[in-house]
Formats: sequence, C-alpha cells, structure tokens
Amino acid sequence: MDIFVTGASGYIGSALTRILVARGHRVRGLARSATAAAKVRAAGGEPVHGDLTDLGVLAAAAGAGDGVVHTAATTGADRPAVDAAAVAAMLAAMPGKHFVTTTGAPRARSSRAPVAEDDTAAEAGPLAWLAAAEARVLTAAGVRGAVIRPPMVYGDGGGPVAGLVGRAREDGVARYAGDGLNRWSTVHVADLAVAYATVLEQRDTGVFHVAEHTPEPMADIVAAVGGAAGVPVRPWSLEEALQTHGPLAGYLAMDAALDAGRLRGLGWVPRFGEAVGGIRGALTNPAQAYRINA
Repeated sequence: MDIFVTGASGYIGSALTRILVARGHRVRGLARSATAAAKVRAAGGEPVHGDLTDLGVLAAAAGAGDGVVHTAATTGADRPAVDAAAVAAMLAAMPGKHFVTTTGAPRARSSRAPVAEDDTAAEAGPLAWLAAAEARVLTAAGVRGAVIRPPMVYGDGGGPVAGLVGRAREDGVARYAGDGLNRWSTVHVADLAVAYATVLEQRDTGVFHVAEHTPEPMADIVAAVGGAAGVPVRPWSLEEALQTHGPLAGYLAMDAALDAGRLRGLGWVPRFGEAVGGIRGALTNPAQAYRINA
C-alpha cells in the first residue's frame, strides 16, 4: 500500500514508518522542516513538505495514496481546531480509502480493571474534544475510519517515559501521587506501530485499544523511572503534584487500563514489549536508552 503518515518524523510516526516500510509498504510522511524530512528519510519514508495547517498539501497527499495514518498534533490551545480542519481536509480528499487516527487512553473510562472500547469517559473537561475527533473519522461518509487509542507508550529511549526520567533527575526524586496504586496500561512503541499496520492491512474499522496484557501500578512505574534516573522514589499528595507539574500530574494520577482484546482478535501480539520485559524491563535495560548512567 501507499500510506501517507502525519507526524512521520515524531516518536510514534517514525516507528510506524519503519514498520510499514519493513512490511513492504510505501510511506509518504509529512515533514515541516529539513530536520523532520531527514528523520522521515532515515525511517525509510519519502518526505511531504508541510504542516497541519497546510490544508491543500494534506488533501493532495491523502488523495494520492491508499490510506492515511494521522499521528501528528500541535501543542497549543488551538490543537482541537487545527486537528479538526486538517482531518476534514484529508477525509474530503480520499473517498473509498482508509483513514486511521490517534486519540488516547483518556477516551476510555478511568478504571483499574481493563475496559473495552465502548466503555468511554464522559464527554467533558479539557480532553472532551477527543470524542468529536473520533466521531469525525468514524462517521465520515465514504471513508473506512479507524481510531487507535494508545496508553502510556515507551521504548527506544523516547516517549513520555523519557520525560518522566528527565524530570526525576532534575527534581532529584521520582514521585507518584497518593498511594500509587492507580494502574496504567502500557505498550512498546514498536508494538504500537505494528497495531497501526495490522488495522491498515486488514482494512478494519472502528476503535482499537492497543495495550499489553497487564496494567502497571503507577508506583511500580515510578520506581523504575527512579532507578533509570538514579534518584530515590517518594510519594506526595495530588495537591502538591498539581501545584508543581500542573495537569500532567492529574493525568498520571488517574487509572487508564485498556482491554486490547479486539485488536488481539486481528492477530496482534505485543512482542517487542514482551521481549524487553514490559515498561519496567525497558527502564532497567541499557539497550532501551533510558538509564541516565548507562
């Protein structure tokens, strides 16, 4: 297949590009700078110069191939509006083709036990726009729409886990809020990439959770983060966490356990994560490039 990937120079998008190319597909990747274009080429893709506000570029690239995987996102307050316009432009240009977008664990109901795709969170709060983003793709006329919901993504020294390690080193301590018994599902970035490829290749539609079998207690994740950063681990109150780190602290204090049974029904298995011993194994494995003193 010929697949256009937004965010192809990013953490998830570059892993996806490598996997798709390894499986025999052509990848054209959105790149907003020369540096991003070099990353797309290094992963085996062909750069398409532009960004999420270049609606003409997006429409032309989406219409030229067999499908789109949307992993890019802006970081400002205008993210929902930018995403809506970009996705609408691509969907309008690709009737009969496959569009796979990315949201995340907060679309599922917060639960300590894994929840299925139809067990969703209330459409309220700062992430309520994700519900509209999913519906935009799933209800698009004439397009085969699919949604990927990743949980905490790790592996290859990157992702949000790298930020947690860096912050712990800066703070001199790794902290979890409350008792740390809230649980998060996790997935290795390469397994996540295989999930996208599986949905594309089987031309399936709907919502898919992508997660390893067992959600991890946040206290255990943070203990591994502390080990990688070479700092002690301590609990603190949610109030202290919010005052110091803002909304991210509240996000990490929630439960985000996902049931990926629907994706496993397509034959997906989290092989990369199993090989490194999951997120805690990756954080203790020098080859995964998280350890500060490795």
